[in-house]
Amino acid sequence: MLVNRLNTDRIRDISTIMLGEGGDPKPQPSHILATTTPSERAVFGHRNGIYGFVTLELLEYLRTLIAGRTAIEIGSGRGLLAGSLGIPATDNHMQEWPQVKAYYDMLRQPTITYGQHVEDLDYQAAIRHHKPQVVIASWVTHKYDPSRHEAGGNEFGVDEAWVIANCEEYIFIGNDAVHGQKPIWALEHTKERHPFIFSRSMHADKEFLARWTRKG
Repeated sequence: MLVNRLNTDRIRDISTIMLGEGGDPKPQPSHILATTTPSERAVFGHRNGIYGFVTLELLEYLRTLIAGRTAIEIGSGRGLLAGSLGIPATDNHMQEWPQVKAYYDMLRQPTITYGQHVEDLDYQAAIRHHKPQVVIASWVTHKYDPSRHEAGGNEFGVDEAWVIANCEEYIFIGNDAVHGQKPIWALEHTKERHPFIFSRSMHADKEFLARWTRKG
């Protein structure tokens, strides 16, 4: 892991900026995150099991995209994004599974601490249950397809083509350095760059928000 190769003794700990009372992460104005470095965000994200950071501007933009429609978040993790938007937070809690936790321990990578409000539902169960018009995901891994080994993915990942076929709009927040091989890039979409998107990636210039809208 990249963080394990960084000299963390020389990297500022931004926990006091990123965490609120009780040690939980909180949404930040983007200008605060802009004062941090990619290395600082990478180390903080690694230590706290956080991949994408929630900014106030991102929340406001997502509200304009949702535009009063029903929405959920899949792969919610701690659930900060969905909780701040006031929409259901769902996740399969995979990183609590013993075999997955053992794998992360081997990598010396902390696992996600799932929020108490995050429903233990995989993406298909969540969509069937809530029947949302809009599905939001941040940093979820796509489902591994052995016929496309080069695209990577996860055996327990998300079949994002299925998600797109079962909602009006799929909104994904990620980073090209990590999510550039998703199969759904072959489907019609829009990709946007915004200064209010931040993550633990060292490639800060590759952050994006992408949207897939079902026709009809």
